[in-house]
Amino acid sequence: MSAIDQTDFGSLGDVLKAQVPDIFSSAGPVSDAYIMATEDVIGIVGPMGSAKTTGSVKKAILEATRIRPTTKDESGRPLRRYVLGVWRQKYDNLWDATIPSWWKLLPQSLGSWKGAKPRAAEHTIRFEDRWGPIELVGRFRAFGDEANPDDLKGLEYTDVWLNEMDTLPEDLFTMLVGRVGRDPARELIGRGGRIFGDMNAPSVTDWVYRDFFEDLKPGYRLYKQPSGFAPNAENLRAMGAGYWLQQAKLNAHRPWWIRKFIMSLPGFTRGISVVYPEFNDDLHLSPVTLGHFKELPIIVGVDGGLTPAAVFMQERPDGQVAVLAEIACTHASETSLARQMLALMERRFPGCEFVVRCDPAMCAGDDTEDGSPRSRLEAALGIPVRAASTNEPDTRWEAVREPLTRMLDNGRPGFLLDPSCKGLRRGFNQTYQYRKLAGSDDVSSVGKTFDSHIHDGLQYGCLLLGSAEARRRRSEIAAEKKRRRSQARGQGERYNPLRRS
Repeated sequence: MSAIDQTDFGSLGDVLKAQVPDIFSSAGPVSDAYIMATEDVIGIVGPMGSAKTTGSVKKAILEATRIRPTTKDESGRPLRRYVLGVWRQKYDNLWDATIPSWWKLLPQSLGSWKGAKPRAAEHTIRFEDRWGPIELVGRFRAFGDEANPDDLKGLEYTDVWLNEMDTLPEDLFTMLVGRVGRDPARELIGRGGRIFGDMNAPSVTDWVYRDFFEDLKPGYRLYKQPSGFAPNAENLRAMGAGYWLQQAKLNAHRPWWIRKFIMSLPGFTRGISVVYPEFNDDLHLSPVTLGHFKELPIIVGVDGGLTPAAVFMQERPDGQVAVLAEIACTHASETSLARQMLALMERRFPGCEFVVRCDPAMCAGDDTEDGSPRSRLEAALGIPVRAASTNEPDTRWEAVREPLTRMLDNGRPGFLLDPSCKGLRRGFNQTYQYRKLAGSDDVSSVGKTFDSHIHDGLQYGCLLLGSAEARRRRSEIAAEKKRRRSQARGQGERYNPLRRS
């Protein structure tokens, strides 16, 4: 079902239909939901060719019909006046991509056009729907990284459209928040101003990733279209199923491009070789907080040093590895790390058994008077801390890669990440990457970042997967403790007079 009905736009609908015959057909349910959305800040992310830009223009038209009249036209009829700010990073991008996309739906000859390349422009269009006349004003501008945010102070809009939102600086967005809902004023149109925008999958270091993907802010909403390879890919009617397959074929030697522009996965950019390309946000990231089994031990992998980290996970009865929580510290001691670990254990995993494995390098100094980082962490935690079985990188990486590549019954992944594990997610998608040797395409070691320490902790924990210690139930642990206590007393099980024989 289409999000926009041609009959809602009167003569403008006829113009649009003549310009693009299938303009009122739906690109897909996600695109429709984005067009109809009413949140304060709205984003849509998807593959190239999925009609994101077209959806934004449709949304602008729809929003113009939704507001209340604020003035009157020449004949005295109530007029709805809608002013849209349209932004792009550079004027070349604005004139070569954004404006031509606008003209496909709203041709330059329609209404009044002012402006020429490479400067700002304005398009004013008058049309009517069943409720009366509407004036849509589109104001086109560019704002690069070196632009001055103070230059925006005098601007006033009803709403703003950020085309290719992930390429625009955060300073622009920050200032535009105070520029919407002002022309006409929100008290007159009956709602606050909105900022909406389209994007391809962003880098994990971009502000849009932080605000839309990692930690969705109040009043924000992200609409995520399926991969171009998915059977429910959007805009199939216009592009055809073979479009993305051809793109993938021509870019087979650029896997980062395929993952970013076709699969719409965040974090993949040119020149980056991630350690775990098998990780897929859509498959391995849980949409909800993961639960745990109290009967099974919680495995904790710890990395030491000046930026210590701890990762909590569990190997479930069906073999799925559930990564439940992470802790990352900056310039912290073992005591400080232990304090945070104990707080998390009490709050999130009360009553559970913990099996802790650390970086073998943390054992250095075990035989000294001051002890080692491992022994200090053990003393502060009050539970045993043992060294992981190895520090060899390939073995550690394979311990994580094995569950990542394993599929369980009913298409369930062998590895599932809790949404609270933001550092691990960033690392999987981008920041846990190989360092390239200068002057060649060969990769050497992994580059050290804040997220790399959390990934090291994950690896130390994963080295324990598949072992009896990781899988045995608490009842078995309790039985073993009871047996040892009996042996220490030199006697068998005590007689229970109430137990039936």
